[in-house]
Amino acid sequence: MTPSEVFEQRQTVFLQQAEVFQRRYSQLSTARLSIFLATIALTWGLYRINSMAALATGVFGLIIFAVVLRKHQKTARERDLYRALAEINKDEISRLSLHFSRAETGESFAVKNHAYCNDLDVFGPHSLFRLLNRAHTRVGMQTLADWLLDPADPIELAVRQLAITELTPLLDWRQEMEAVARLEKQIAESTDFLHHWLQAGENESILRWKHLRWFPILTIAGIISAFMGLIPWIVVVLLLGFHGFILGKLNHSVKAYAEQSNGIVDTLKAFSALLEKIENHSFTSAKLRQLQSQLKVSATASKSIQELASVTENLNFRLNPYFMLAIGLPTLWDLQWMTKLEVWKRTHQHHLKIWLHVLGEFETLSSLAGFAYANPSYPFAEISPNDFHLKATKAGHPMILGEKRVSNDFEINEVGQTAIITGSNMSGKSTFLRTLGINTVLALSGSVVCAESFSCSIVRIFTSMRTQDSLEENTSSFYAELKRLQSLLQLAKSSGIPVFYFLDEILKGTNSADRHRGAEALIKQLHLLNSSGFVSTHDLELGQMETQHDYIANYSFNSTFSEGELHFDYHLQPGICREFNATALMRQIGIEIA
Repeated sequence: MTPSEVFEQRQTVFLQQAEVFQRRYSQLSTARLSIFLATIALTWGLYRINSMAALATGVFGLIIFAVVLRKHQKTARERDLYRALAEINKDEISRLSLHFSRAETGESFAVKNHAYCNDLDVFGPHSLFRLLNRAHTRVGMQTLADWLLDPADPIELAVRQLAITELTPLLDWRQEMEAVARLEKQIAESTDFLHHWLQAGENESILRWKHLRWFPILTIAGIISAFMGLIPWIVVVLLLGFHGFILGKLNHSVKAYAEQSNGIVDTLKAFSALLEKIENHSFTSAKLRQLQSQLKVSATASKSIQELASVTENLNFRLNPYFMLAIGLPTLWDLQWMTKLEVWKRTHQHHLKIWLHVLGEFETLSSLAGFAYANPSYPFAEISPNDFHLKATKAGHPMILGEKRVSNDFEINEVGQTAIITGSNMSGKSTFLRTLGINTVLALSGSVVCAESFSCSIVRIFTSMRTQDSLEENTSSFYAELKRLQSLLQLAKSSGIPVFYFLDEILKGTNSADRHRGAEALIKQLHLLNSSGFVSTHDLELGQMETQHDYIANYSFNSTFSEGELHFDYHLQPGICREFNATALMRQIGIEIA
């Protein structure tokens, strides 16, 4: 079966399962209401006959109601889980046709003036991030973005590839992980608050008063004694007044934690469920086992985070003023649960960041495994130990549908080489540069690539393809391009690994004479630095450099114009382009050219 057929079949099965649980959910809703009404009726009827029988009936009815309520909640969870699984497979089907249903574009992770992310559409509405991303937590999406923005070293790439290879066939496990995350709507919210809380150190006000956690025993005993007439109520009032004094001293820090943590309880529960799935699976690859081992420091991560969620949830009952008056004040509620939070903080102060890092890496590896599963013909790149090497066979752009995609072969070796690409308008020069650029990004993140085969060395990618005017910085597009090229020269001088550059329509904002002189000088300068790459241009004279320098190679894309239509084959050819379409296009729109 093709991936599309698998996803369609799974979507159908999961929708059917969701419908089964929906019917069960409706039946349990009716049962809950019936039990509730019957309990009230029987208890009221028996009360006039036998009060003890009425009490027993009421208690028994409440127990049955609680059991059915728990079953009802569990059924709702199962129904929602199957619905989420159906949506995930629907989303996978849409991805295959490059339609994206999820809202996350990754643009919040984009780095201003990054070496390549804007030109190669790493983030955005129609981007590599949207194609790859199956993560739902903030840390998972951030990890994926980081991997796409910065190349890994050869050892890390090797272990990532093995981990992705292991995860790729685990379709059930991966989609169940994603479904659990998808159920929690706030799971992508930032956890910065928790990190700041952990780094703030111990809360001195809690430490000062924690030895009085036992005091409510005395107060509650006093309330009982007052009811029995053994002591005057003024004693109870004084005791509760002392409680109020203690809670007032704690109020500032407790209120700050409770208000900020109110929306994160369900997120923590989801983290716990995700980590539990990671903890309970048996992995064989080195990276997955190493990540898994980091979840078992002193206690399992899932249980520890569940504990944090439970303590935080209990503390947040204080946000209800009626609860605080009736329960919170006599029990010193804030002190009880804030003390537990301080114990948790002291035990796990340095663990939470590690656990979330592990979760982020698992989500990212699962995302790349999902991409590999959906594209079974895509291979992993071979990482070359050479200083500079790139060899691509039938490389295509992953963001172009397969039936429309045109693939090309290319090879470049050694530092200091420049391939000059000439061609007519719309012939495919820019797409070709982006094809090799984005596949190199995929290769250096550990992912499979859109090619028949692909090998490259560790490089630092740099692009200059979409320089624009900036009103904010008061710069023209030409000056913006000059600043971009300045950044390239600085990077090529300082980088410890070779720079792989992609320069599209170089120096297009100036006259032809200056453009030619500037481009020629830049290519010569880059030859002497730690870099190799591409320059696309309409300047045919620049192609003459090949006859003078052995580090220059000419390639081109060609087009033909016949019977009033342009025809492109988008195949890379050796040599300078000899056929241009600008004149034909101008004539076609009505410009009379002799």
